[in-house]
Amino acid sequence: MPIKKSPLPKSEVQGSKTAKSAASLTPATKKRDGGRQPKHHAPKDRMSTMLRRAKILQAAIEGKNITKAAIETGLSPKSAADQASKILRDPITQRAFVMILAEKGLTDEFLAEKIRSLLDAKQTLFFQKDGEVTDSREVEALETQRKTAELAAKLMGHLWEQDKVDMDTHIMPIVVAVLQQQSDGKE
Repeated sequence: MPIKKSPLPKSEVQGSKTAKSAASLTPATKKRDGGRQPKHHAPKDRMSTMLRRAKILQAAIEGKNITKAAIETGLSPKSAADQASKILRDPITQRAFVMILAEKGLTDEFLAEKIRSLLDAKQTLFFQKDGEVTDSREVEALETQRKTAELAAKLMGHLWEQDKVDMDTHIMPIVVAVLQQQSDGKE
């Protein structure tokens, strides 16, 4: 069976966009460029990944916007939130975070003590008439106690959220607030 000839001359087919894009997908090309990503992607070499992880972790500890920190490290704005969340869930990042917290004095014992004290939280209500405080009473801070009990149940593995929301991102503001309170108390 004879092979049909292309209606275009061979030189036009070789120079077309389709031929160029097909040639760029060949295994030989992948070897030639070293498997590097295009310039619009964030670098994936080990050093860049470690620096990105450190910057995102530092932003989390300082209470800054993690997505903005991820974008500043070179991640795409479209995927920065997902990528930052993935980086924070990474076991290496988790270990580094635990080490940083331990260095700041935020140990398991400290957290347990803090949670225990919040379970007994009280608040003072002031009563006034004509702009003057006439009476004050100390009562249970029920909302604080409820949220603390819920947090403790989650940490102990007794409570899961149905939609499997990433608990790490919900706990992060609490940890940052506790760190700030602790540092304010030392100074």
